[in-house]
Amino acid sequence: MILCCRRRIEPDQTIFLVPNNRYRDRKLEIVKCPVCGALLAELTQFNNLTGEYETIRPKSKKTSRFLLNLQKTEKELKIKTGTKSGANWIYGVNKECKSGDIKQYSVNFNGDRKLVKVIKKNLCAEN
Repeated sequence: MILCCRRRIEPDQTIFLVPNNRYRDRKLEIVKCPVCGALLAELTQFNNLTGEYETIRPKSKKTSRFLLNLQKTEKELKIKTGTKSGANWIYGVNKECKSGDIKQYSVNFNGDRKLVKVIKKNLCAEN
């Protein structure tokens, strides 16, 4: 329940976040106030270091920026697993650029690819 305009409002959306090294039991509640129309967010989490629950509620003008920053950090923390059949198998792909350089990628069967090496044009001419 989030307090706004002297009322307790039931959240529209409740998101349970991934625990990390410092926090666990993380819950984000988001609601739009029916009286004033403000976007409200409240993050409740258990701090492992202090042993207490913490509640973070940004000011109404900074709520959208808070939610964007939280989404970015959650994407960085989330481990991509993909499907069981395609997560661990990796194959190589070579792509030639317009400049003649060759970019070598490692790709798994879920479509995730990482740049491994770039072979410069002058190195290709010597071989």
